[in-house]
Amino acid sequence: MVSNIQIKKLYYSPIKSFNFVESKSLKIIKNIGIESDRVFAFVRNKTKEEAIKFQEKQYLRNNQSYLSIKNTPILNNYSLEFQNQNLKVFLKNEKVISISEFNFENLQLVTKEIKKQETDLKDKEIFMIYNQNIPFYDMINDHVVSLINLESLRDFEARSGLIIDHERFRANIVIDGMKPFQELELAKKKIKIGNTLFEVFQNTPRCKATIYPYQSITSDFNLPQKLNEVYGHIDFGIYLKPISSGQINLDDTISINK
Repeated sequence: MVSNIQIKKLYYSPIKSFNFVESKSLKIIKNIGIESDRVFAFVRNKTKEEAIKFQEKQYLRNNQSYLSIKNTPILNNYSLEFQNQNLKVFLKNEKVISISEFNFENLQLVTKEIKKQETDLKDKEIFMIYNQNIPFYDMINDHVVSLINLESLRDFEARSGLIIDHERFRANIVIDGMKPFQELELAKKKIKIGNTLFEVFQNTPRCKATIYPYQSITSDFNLPQKLNEVYGHIDFGIYLKPISSGQINLDDTISINK
């Protein structure tokens, strides 16, 4: 068991690939993930009928069909609030739209407003979708929570000579107090955060989305390439599977079952 590891930041992102919401606590749902995390998304290059099936059927999903930072960097300009079943979308702090009914037709009001703002999107087939029971995670067939280690980030900065914001990794849980990259050695082990139990599912390989600083549409450097140059791999952080329900909080301690 490793002690003195604490949670320093907690985040969730109601709309996949939009800016996330910082929180003092997160509700964890066994075999699902974080309550309200990635429950909305935008899909592209699909008909209305295909988008509805994509929304409801997990086995039909693929990451290439999502509107994401990788293919649409302007999403970094958007933020949101999601409280009491009311979703507010903002563009650079200016409210674009607010909705509280999440049926398929009503969701397209959000799509319509975003298309008004973004000329590059106005003629594209895009639909907003919602599923609170089967969220839109990067791991298509697995419900996961992401975690990064600030000591790993400090080591990466020191070795690369770069200043790197932790937010660009879009992790749900940011910890401190663990040795650099020790988290990458925990696959299949169980960790306890507060009173909530997780299994370490796998390491997180980093993709093109991380070439953009958080809330920026301009790339500063190729992060996966730099990881590979420095460490010989592109992994940064880990995915966790929640195997119990509960609540995790800032400054909760983390124990590792060896």
